[in-house]
Amino acid sequence: MLVMKIGGSMADNAGSLASDIAALVSSGEKIVLVHGGGPQVTALDKAFGREQRYIYSKDGFKSRLTDEKTMQSFVMAVGGGVNTSLTLQLRKAGVDAVGVSGASGIIFAKRKILVSVENGKEKMIRDDYSGKISRIGSAPLLALLERRLVPVVAPIALGEEFEPLNVDGDRAAAALAVSLKAEKLMLFTDVEGYFRNFPNDLVSKAAASEIPGFQKGASAGMKRKLVAVSEALAGGVPEAVICCGTKEKPASGALAGAGTHFVK
Repeated sequence: MLVMKIGGSMADNAGSLASDIAALVSSGEKIVLVHGGGPQVTALDKAFGREQRYIYSKDGFKSRLTDEKTMQSFVMAVGGGVNTSLTLQLRKAGVDAVGVSGASGIIFAKRKILVSVENGKEKMIRDDYSGKISRIGSAPLLALLERRLVPVVAPIALGEEFEPLNVDGDRAAAALAVSLKAEKLMLFTDVEGYFRNFPNDLVSKAAASEIPGFQKGASAGMKRKLVAVSEALAGGVPEAVICCGTKEKPASGALAGAGTHFVK
């Protein structure tokens, strides 16, 4: 069992990954693919004339402010456009892919009350549709996997009041990997892996205990991936990999040792 996550910036040109997944599935591997869609949400909001707003936590994490209208864009762009595009690319490669939303009884979340730091002051944000994952319903995915289908999961969660919530794709993939007892979590990005001093000193192998130190000098995007890796390992996933998704055969390359491999 492999759980993979691809960012929205790579989703429109995922042919190489699709072919790679086709070969892995043919060899008997069970795969779940989770995707993002940040650039697509931004583009759709701009088309509607809506300006993007971001908030920063005291820990330095940057998050999109997902108000009601932006959440509508998220559902359309991520749950519709990106999910459909990836599913079609996989189908073209010969993979029996099925696009699903996490809100279909797969990802459950509790709506957050966010605190933003602005000019050194904390400000509570209440009109946000971001969610903190509370549990995973793995039964729908297991049913698909038993039929040798490949679920393509949009990271939209089901809230406590049956509203759609935006959850981080990397952390959603980690939660799914834990619930499904996956052998590996693979987070594809546009760089080779984690660098101690980007773009130098690529780390090939690391232990979970090293992650807090790595986070101190990491970019906002890499920090999120490191959090997801830490959560996956803590939940029992034997190995998590941060690797490049823009190369030929990215999954096979990562399985052969490319990228940064984390173990507990």
